[in-house]
Amino acid sequence: MKKYIIIVAFFTVLSSFNKTESEISLFLFQNWIYENYQNGDQSFISKDRFQKDKSGIAFKENGTIVKKQNSGWCGTPPIDYVNVNGTWKEISESLLEIQYESWNGRNVDTIQIVEISKNKLVLRHIYTIKKKD
Repeated sequence: MKKYIIIVAFFTVLSSFNKTESEISLFLFQNWIYENYQNGDQSFISKDRFQKDKSGIAFKENGTIVKKQNSGWCGTPPIDYVNVNGTWKEISESLLEIQYESWNGRNVDTIQIVEISKNKLVLRHIYTIKKKD
């Protein structure tokens, strides 16, 4: 009986070291094309490549991103898009921090993954207000 308990304990400890892949890592690494904005959430659909007339974001496994975004401050059509490189890192299971350049300088955004599947990504920007000293 004591031998059985030791064997079970050994395999329990050993199995705790196996990290299973989350749904985020299974589906995140692809091109995401902007679809719509509703109630604070941005929806994206998966495509093989960016589209000419839409913004998007591509997450890479090496911690980099390519963000297709408005090249200037004006959002009135016709919009000129530009691809910029940046980085991403996981803050928690559903929160990511992305860094990239835009027309207004360096951006550091915290985004929450609200929903993710093979074909759909829903993101919510998390805004924080810094207290003035």
